[in-house]
Amino acid sequence: MAAQVIVSKTFLLVLVIAAFAVASAQDSESMAPAPAPGMDAGAGFSSPVSGAIVGLSLVVSLFGLLKH
Repeated sequence: MAAQVIVSKTFLLVLVIAAFAVASAQDSESMAPAPAPGMDAGAGFSSPVSGAIVGLSLVVSLFGLLKH
């Protein structure tokens, strides 16, 4: 039983060492982060939701509150 635990721990250690060896073998140039995209000219605030949808939601909520 103890030999089985030692073998499994040794196998796990070998796997971890192999994973680190593969990770360190990668080129640092290929791991470089991509440059940040440039800002759009004139886009001070870009909302992902249309103003009409937000306004409609507020009106429906107001009617719901008044009807309650």
